[in-house]
Amino acid sequence: MKEMFLCVLWMIGGWKLQAQDSLYNPAAIMILDRMSDVIGDMTSCSFKTVASHDDLDPQFGWVKHMVTTQVYMKGPDKMVVNYWGQNGHRQCWYDGQQFAIFDYEEKNYGMVAAPSAILPMIDSIHTHFGLDFPAADFFYPAFTDDLLESNDRIDFVGISVVDGHECFQIIARGKTSTTQIWIRNDAFNLPMKYVITDLTKPGYPQYETTFSEWQVNPDLPNAMFNFLPPPGTHQVRLMSTEDK
Repeated sequence: MKEMFLCVLWMIGGWKLQAQDSLYNPAAIMILDRMSDVIGDMTSCSFKTVASHDDLDPQFGWVKHMVTTQVYMKGPDKMVVNYWGQNGHRQCWYDGQQFAIFDYEEKNYGMVAAPSAILPMIDSIHTHFGLDFPAADFFYPAFTDDLLESNDRIDFVGISVVDGHECFQIIARGKTSTTQIWIRNDAFNLPMKYVITDLTKPGYPQYETTFSEWQVNPDLPNAMFNFLPPPGTHQVRLMSTEDK
């Protein structure tokens, strides 16, 4: 099956070389759609990410900051995310009704009512509280369409190896950024890595994320998504972006 899929990709890729009137490589679009279909069919998953983003330092120029996350998702309305980074260790829980975040260093937590599905919750929490969720874009059904809309060109670069895994490499270029995506060449075709380069700033700063430890449809108990405040901690009000 893998060899057949590769053969079809190379046939489509070869056709693209003959049809230069299109700036959207059909092999790239097929791989992206395949990835989105697999993600959309999952009932649960877990994965780990290691992300970096460039911040401009007055003394050293662009400096990379790292964040590691462990994510558990159970559709359509349950999610747990652990964050380890420059802000310490934080963990988020979402059970379909409320969103909670706990700071392990400060030993405090905040809780707010949340929409009744994962993607609306992600949108709401990001909009009102500025919290980023790792790799959230990949879980939106319109991922490929959004990439087409925001980029002038999408190409299938070829096969490359990331952390020992053979991947399809895709690159998209828009007016303000380029996006490179590596998708594993296996039965699941899940994302392995992506890099976004900002073309509007000197030095072209980047945001980069690498995935590992994918688990597809694991048996995740509902109880793990319910937040229980640890003893000796206290509740604080989450400050919205409107309050800042």
